[in-house]
Amino acid sequence: MTTIIVSSTIMNPIREFLSNNVPLVGKLINCFLCTGFWVGVFWSTLHWNPFLQPQTGAFLSALFAGCVGSATSWLIYLKVYPLMVGK
Repeated sequence: MTTIIVSSTIMNPIREFLSNNVPLVGKLINCFLCTGFWVGVFWSTLHWNPFLQPQTGAFLSALFAGCVGSATSWLIYLKVYPLMVGK
């Protein structure tokens, strides 16, 4: 999902619109780490885990999922980007 948002041609008009009209959001959706974090937070809020430990709050769960999403998307980007540019 992060790659689609950050680098796909289908999302290019939306990225350009947001970059021109809302610069902060434009910066966030052009960054793999930033977008990966918020995609992880988004998916963690949609996922209900009935086995979630009561002492682990939803905030910490979303924060952890955001960090994992960010790291995962960055590692995939590091492997895929050279293939995209032909290096």
